[in-house]
Amino acid sequence: MKSNTKSLVYEISFAVLALIAIISAFADILDKIPAQYFNTYLIIDNIILAIFAIDYVYRFIKAEDKKQFVRSNIPDLVSIIPFNSLFRAFRFVRLLRVLKLLRLFAFSGRFYSKARRFLNTNGFINILYFTMASILTGSVLIYIVERGKTVDTFADAIWWSFVTTTTVGYGDISPETGTGRIIAAVLMIIGIGFVGMLTATIATFFLSKINIKDETDTSKILDLSDLSDNDFETLKKFSEFLKRNV
Repeated sequence: MKSNTKSLVYEISFAVLALIAIISAFADILDKIPAQYFNTYLIIDNIILAIFAIDYVYRFIKAEDKKQFVRSNIPDLVSIIPFNSLFRAFRFVRLLRVLKLLRLFAFSGRFYSKARRFLNTNGFINILYFTMASILTGSVLIYIVERGKTVDTFADAIWWSFVTTTTVGYGDISPETGTGRIIAAVLMIIGIGFVGMLTATIATFFLSKINIKDETDTSKILDLSDLSDNDFETLKKFSEFLKRNV
């Protein structure tokens, strides 16, 4: 149980760090970081870089097959290359931006791989598609039914459909017609199912990360399904003999 908790904390922490790295890299590339906060950005960026570097070195040391580890974790290796330290003195601004894009893609690859595994858990990706389609369909229907009454624009319809599906229901838009209320009821049911499925998927995703060393090696269990009747009878008699004499 403790190993599962540690794995949970590890996965969440590095997923959050990867997301922060992606957002900050985008902001830097697009010159959206105010000058007064740029030093703070550099400090945070270097801290994240150091954390990922330590994590990579630690996993490399623990890996039994070093070559296979390096081949399987190339994006992680690229993401810990300190581009800032190498090129800041030369002020190769354009080259620095290109290299930061590579680093951005490396962090994105790590985050994407985790997100893809999560979305495939319990077939959650299909539930997500269905819910998004339901929100869009609900927006179209409520716009047709309630236009001129409670909904003036299609943006209002999308907003209402989203908050209804998420069961937030701010109350700023409330359907007046019977058909509109039926649409709202259907979206609320879908939203409740989505939240329940999301919760179950999160639990399954993290609890399924069990330490392989603690698992029972089922490959060593004898499979009796392929035995003939005679072999099975012989094995049964041998088992009874052991019970009597052991």
